[in-house]
Amino acid sequence: MRQPLKSEALQKLRELRVPVGSVIDVGVLSGTEALIAAYGDCKHLLIEPVAEYAPRIARIYGQAGIAHQLLTLAAAETDGEMTLSTSSVESGTPITHARLGGQNGAAGVERRVPVRRLDSLLPRPDLPAPHYLKIDVDGAEAAILRGAAGMLASCSVIEVEATIADFGPRVALILSAGFQLFDIVEPCYYDGRLAEVDLIFLNERIISEAGLGLFQNGFDIARWEAYRAYSGAHS
Repeated sequence: MRQPLKSEALQKLRELRVPVGSVIDVGVLSGTEALIAAYGDCKHLLIEPVAEYAPRIARIYGQAGIAHQLLTLAAAETDGEMTLSTSSVESGTPITHARLGGQNGAAGVERRVPVRRLDSLLPRPDLPAPHYLKIDVDGAEAAILRGAAGMLASCSVIEVEATIADFGPRVALILSAGFQLFDIVEPCYYDGRLAEVDLIFLNERIISEAGLGLFQNGFDIARWEAYRAYSGAHS
């Protein structure tokens, strides 16, 4: 059975031959395992403003043999400098979250970091299009997308994190840029309630050119799967 896992969604993208020339990974933390596994043959541009993560990022991507470049800055809606607030929700781990604009409140430790629009960073000759753009930045995803308005057309895939509170506006923003929702993966629950998911979108132009429209050849019941967490049954 197909599972709501990012790794399985990326495997399906590879099976469908969705083109990806390079990966733009915004909010790397210490590494994005699913992208390393699925697109190890592409160069990865890694954007991560927390400098403390840099040594581990270099080790993980180096050991995996991934061609990459790390930019120790934050993607944003403007170019310049902003306040980054860092905090931790795990005992023994100094930093688990980082947000622009001091969004972590009084509990955060603040620092100034350079910020750049993705439109200022791309295109680059060493990062061939189409791009797989992944954004996971603890709340600033919409602002980053607004700062990427010019380069989104060069993306075949957009992956973005969304909480339940911003799910609707985030989906609407990416749909309006000419993309269709491909999958909802990695659901996270808090106290038994859905709190957060990752959304994967495909460029409508890629869908049209590659003939990837859903049900474009009619409906085949043999290809229908309904996820059943406990029984694994089809319906």
